[in-house]
Amino acid sequence: MTHRVTVTIGKDGSISAETHGVTGSKCLDYIPLLEDLLGAETVTSEFTEDYRRTSTSVEDTASQQQTQWNS
Repeated sequence: MTHRVTVTIGKDGSISAETHGVTGSKCLDYIPLLEDLLGAETVTSEFTEDYRRTSTSVEDTASQQQTQWNS
């Protein structure tokens, strides 16, 4: 499965991101990269149930982690 990140910018300027196809704690590797690219700082972060899945059980997985930043 391809690794992908969906970034959403709200009308209020808030930014949220969600990883797709990333298993376990590997999704955490994206936080510093996104903070740098977006010039933002993480204010909340939470795991979805996909966080607990291994790479072999993720074929139909959509989201790994949702993170919201203040820019």
